Amino acid sequence: MTILIAIGVLAFLVFIHELGHFIFAKLSNVYVEKFSIGFGPKVFGFKYGETEYLISAIPLGGYVKMYGENPDDVKDMETPELQNLEGRALTDVNRFKRALIIIGGPLFNFLLAIAIFWGLFASGIPDYKAQIGTVDINSPAEIAGLKSGDIIVKVDNENIQSWSELSSYIAINPNKNIEIVLDDGTVKNVTTGVMDQTNILNETEPIGDIGINLVLPPIIGRAVPDYPANKAGLLRDDIIISIDNKSISDWNGVRDVIRANPDQELSVKVERNDKVVDIKLTPMESEEGENLIGIAGVSPIEGNILVNYGFFESLKLGIIRTYDFSKLIFVSIGKLISGSVPTDQVGGPIMIVKTTADSADSGFGSLLFFVAIISINLAVFNLLPIPVLDGGHLLILIIESVTRRKINEKIISGFQTVGLVLLLLLMAFAFYNDISKLFIN
Repeated sequence: MTILIAIGVLAFLVFIHELGHFIFAKLSNVYVEKFSIGFGPKVFGFKYGETEYLISAIPLGGYVKMYGENPDDVKDMETPELQNLEGRALTDVNRFKRALIIIGGPLFNFLLAIAIFWGLFASGIPDYKAQIGTVDINSPAEIAGLKSGDIIVKVDNENIQSWSELSSYIAINPNKNIEIVLDDGTVKNVTTGVMDQTNILNETEPIGDIGINLVLPPIIGRAVPDYPANKAGLLRDDIIISIDNKSISDWNGVRDVIRANPDQELSVKVERNDKVVDIKLTPMESEEGENLIGIAGVSPIEGNILVNYGFFESLKLGIIRTYDFSKLIFVSIGKLISGSVPTDQVGGPIMIVKTTADSADSGFGSLLFFVAIISINLAVFNLLPIPVLDGGHLLILIIESVTRRKINEKIISGFQTVGLVLLLLLMAFAFYNDISKLFIN
């Protein structure tokens, strides 16, 4: 069932992308011959108005066929259907309108992501109360007098609703004096320290830190499919009582034991439906720098509060999240090209379907979040200046606008052939990585 949901999600994202091209083409009075989800032979289709709508056999994208895309289209005006199309070819509209038609697809994918994030923030995000669990010895927090159990409601006059907001504010303010207000009105002045953190691109960056920690209960929120915890039989809402006969009181204890025991069998006792269940868990090995750590593919419950944002604040956060992920994807692509990020990180349709299915297993909110991320990926990928992609068409249009001369059709055709070969090679490489991750590794 989840695989069908994943395939449906991909088809929906392609539909949104092509809908962007379609709407801007219609607004520009360009004759749209076909609107297809998928490539290749027609599986199903119907004609409504002047456009034929199709579902095609190869589900790796889609297309909107516009009159005038092919120079040969406008050479034969003898067909009765084409006699009334004078002025409605893609080449008949000005460059500005053509640019809008080209960017319409990526734009709609960005708008979809913003809308999803907007809805998620407006409906409420699971998070944890900004309550201090533990305070590190000799840390800035201890020096300032903060202690376990303190609830933080403001930092530098910024209202704090959750632990994520608190930790984010501290992280982006290293080596700064900040004013912390507790729920009882007590004010504490803290000078943030600095610690190195490895980000998603495997880069080390300095972030602010005051030495406070969130303490989570040892309750499982998710066991990732096909990872050791899931295979061992651990389930959502299981309460971990002990590991190898050592009592577990919080999630830090769970994490520390798993990380310290790569490829070692652990005896785990969990409380499930008021009964104690014994489970054998063997964390898989994973490299972290020069060290080997254990990974079980298990995470704690998502939160103990639901943080709601206002209508306009949610929209603002939706735009910010979409921008942040877009920037991250562009930077990641650059690092892939430069070799800073391993090429085995490139994923294709198989991994997208698998990850979408996993997200669907984790709940509707997780699925929506992942749909937004894939929508941004689709937009960014199509904006790359590769012939046959939207970015390649846009680049040609920009060059023609700057030089005020139309590029020779043979040159464009040659570039598109090169672009198609590059695209096919990239897809083949992505499929290889997908198959390697699923079946070989």
